[in-house]
Amino acid sequence: MTFSIIGRCERTGAYGAAITTSDLAVGSRCVRLAHGRGAMLSQHRTDSRLGDLGISLLAEGESADRVVSKVCASTDDIEWRQIGALDSEGRAAVYHGRRMYSIYAHTVGRNCLALGNILANPEVPQRMAEAFNREPDLPLAEKLTRALEAGRDAGGEILGPLRSAALKVSGDYKIDTYDLRIDISEADAVVDLRALYEAYKDREETIRNVALRPDTMPIMRNLFEASIARIEELGLEDRFPTARNRESWTLRD
Repeated sequence: MTFSIIGRCERTGAYGAAITTSDLAVGSRCVRLAHGRGAMLSQHRTDSRLGDLGISLLAEGESADRVVSKVCASTDDIEWRQIGALDSEGRAAVYHGRRMYSIYAHTVGRNCLALGNILANPEVPQRMAEAFNREPDLPLAEKLTRALEAGRDAGGEILGPLRSAALKVSGDYKIDTYDLRIDISEADAVVDLRALYEAYKDREETIRNVALRPDTMPIMRNLFEASIARIEELGLEDRFPTARNRESWTLRD
C-alpha cells in the first residue's frame, strides 16, 4: 500500500525520495539516502534494517544489482519485502517478494526508480517516472514531489486515504537539504506534503546556514527583546547578561 520514487541529481550529487501510504509515519521506515552514493527503498511489511544494510553497501560503492542481491540474501523473510536501490552511477535494481498478493510494479527512468505495492493499477510507477523526467532542470525536490502527485493522480494505492508521506533530499556536509514528513494526515498526505514543501523551500538556505555558518545569521529582534524582558522580569540578569552584551548579537526584524 505504498508508492514511492528515488531519484538522483547529476549536477549536485544529491539523492532523494518521495513516498506515501495509507499507513502512518512512512518517512521514518522506508527511505535511506547517502549523498553522492545512492538511495534505498525498503517497503511492504517493511523491515527498516534492510534499508540500513542497503544504504551502507551503496555508500561503499557497491552497484545497485549487488546491493539488492546482498540485501535479499540477508533475510529469510525477503519474499514479504519490496526492495529498490539506485547507485552512484544512476543504475537501479529491484526485488519484488513473492508473498506480495497485490498489484505491484516498478519503472526505471533516467536517474530514478519508481515502485509500489497494493496499487490501484500497474501504471502508477510509470506515470511517476514520466513526471520526474518531464522537466529535467527542476530542483530534485520539486521533481520528486511532482512524481508523487502523478502517482496519486494515476490511481495510487487501491484503498485510501493517504495518511502519511515524506520528502527527503540529501545534501553535502552530511546535512539533508530536505527531510519533510507528514506522519498523519486527516485528508490527503500528498496535498499536505506539497504545502509543507512550499513553506519550507523558501527557508532552505537559511536553515542550512544556521548549521554551517551560524555567525552569519542574525537573531529575530522580537525573540531577542522578549528574552531580555523575561530575564529582567525574573531577576536573572547576572545569570543571563544578554542586555549588558547587546552589541554581541546582530538582529533582524
